[in-house]
Amino acid sequence: MMTVNLKGNSRHSIGPDRDGGRMQPLPSPAHRPRSVLIIDDHDIVRFGLETLVHGCRELQLAGSADSLAAGLRIIEAAQPDLVISDMGTRDSSGLDTVRSVVAAQAPRPVLIVSIHDEMLYGEQVIALGARGYLMKENAHASVIPASLAILNGDTWVSPRLNAKLVNRMFRFAGHTHGRGASLSLSSRELEVLELLKSGKSTKEIAKTMEVSVRTVDIHRSRLKRKLGLRTGAELIAFASSRL
Repeated sequence: MMTVNLKGNSRHSIGPDRDGGRMQPLPSPAHRPRSVLIIDDHDIVRFGLETLVHGCRELQLAGSADSLAAGLRIIEAAQPDLVISDMGTRDSSGLDTVRSVVAAQAPRPVLIVSIHDEMLYGEQVIALGARGYLMKENAHASVIPASLAILNGDTWVSPRLNAKLVNRMFRFAGHTHGRGASLSLSSRELEVLELLKSGKSTKEIAKTMEVSVRTVDIHRSRLKRKLGLRTGAELIAFASSRL
């Protein structure tokens, strides 16, 4: 099953196909709401997320899907500003789902909402390119703030997961010339490290994060200062061997 809204001036329908579906036009004000696609094969969860999106005037439901295949078709057709996706659907599971959704949606962001413990999967999901991770038990209170933050260019993780990521850096505080520096890394700095680890260049990182090359250079300079590193090569080596 899939439903989708596309920008336009008339109502259209698609199907019936094996999934079924329909398309409706998005409003086109000067500052239109940001479009959101929901992918989740649990009807109650999907309906709940749809209701939350409908209740936020900054967001517009672009469509919903109960399978990865249907979701990928909507991404191609509607090009939503944000995809909110489960980690598993009836035709895909786990990190493979994340990889597929992130690849199809790039460079636009993805928020993963899952029943799986964030301490087991959150770090891997962020490393694969998702811009946020929420456990479903926290979705009702957090999915709208998380969506708006991600659409504003931030990465969203819980304080507990953020502490894990930062504590990973604390373990290497001795690397900072013996100063035992307090390594308070921002979510954007952590994202740069993950992208460096994946082998991306500064230009590729800028494209992925949807920021300027200059902004990435600033993040890299701050990372080198906080980690006590001198060169870009040292920073890349740190990201590759320590994360």
